[in-house]
Amino acid sequence: MYLHYLIVHQLRKEAGDTQMELRLSQKTLVLDQAATELITRLDQLFERKNDILQGYLAEPDEALFPGLYQSWLDDGRQKEAFIRFSQDSMRALAQLLTSVSGAKGGYMLFADYTLEEERRIGIFLIREQDGLMFGQAVEDHDQKFSLEAVRYLDLDHLAMAGRIFSGAGRNVQLIRHARTQTQISQYFGDWLGLMKAESSTELTYNFMEAVRELPLPKDPESGFAMEEADFNKALMQYANKQPQQTIRVDDFDQFFYGDEKPLRAYLSEQSEDEFDDGFRADRSLLRKAFYLRASDQGVSISLNKEHLRQNVVEIDEEAGRITIHSPQLADLLKGQL
Repeated sequence: MYLHYLIVHQLRKEAGDTQMELRLSQKTLVLDQAATELITRLDQLFERKNDILQGYLAEPDEALFPGLYQSWLDDGRQKEAFIRFSQDSMRALAQLLTSVSGAKGGYMLFADYTLEEERRIGIFLIREQDGLMFGQAVEDHDQKFSLEAVRYLDLDHLAMAGRIFSGAGRNVQLIRHARTQTQISQYFGDWLGLMKAESSTELTYNFMEAVRELPLPKDPESGFAMEEADFNKALMQYANKQPQQTIRVDDFDQFFYGDEKPLRAYLSEQSEDEFDDGFRADRSLLRKAFYLRASDQGVSISLNKEHLRQNVVEIDEEAGRITIHSPQLADLLKGQL
């Protein structure tokens, strides 16, 4: 990671109150090791999150934030322009929040950084949390510890977080933690000018529905069509290895089908173009295509479709019976008895 600029502003506002106080920084933060570790940790939240909201940044003349962002780009991404861009964006947010009584304030961190050779802007709404720490002192040559109240930045439960990537396509990603408060979670996307917002789960489900209509690709070793379970596993591994877990139609076709383009052809026949710019896959949904889990009456079972294919686990739907052929598993259970 390479940090270019980092600045933080504060918006003081309580839920249920329309009054607010905006505290704007005039200088950027020092780009030291602590700053790098902070942004690395915040950026990794997107990698750990399965379902995020993704879409397109509105045109500069369609919304205020995209216009401010484009002006900063036009100024050559200079430091002073970055400060103005963040300040003007915060003023626009403060104006928007006057009509959102349930929204709360916090520290808004703007980060301009390059990661994996890709320039991006990260915007994170962080709040403080009360906590405790052990204080240390030496009295009469004896070590003494005491409990002290502290306030710290809660980085694991961000109110909102967004990333904007350089270039075209689905270049905006949002994490919304206020899922049960629709109005509160929506204002962040409205402020950024997010267009055609779709969740990773929805896009991944639609993609998998399209893939199910395709012929199974050939196994590169045997030359025969892959088993469905093997293909689902390969698809899951493929998505996990893609940069930002982003799946693109032509790359998918090339990886699994070589010079053939079955997915591209199918989507063209269906007049579907929602995957043309690529999308961030929901890894948990892809895993469910290969791994199966169920529990009932205190009994839980976890398996994958390979177990079914190899008859390690048999399901008799008519008799309502599951048979597990595993002497090792039986021995482990008997050992606990």
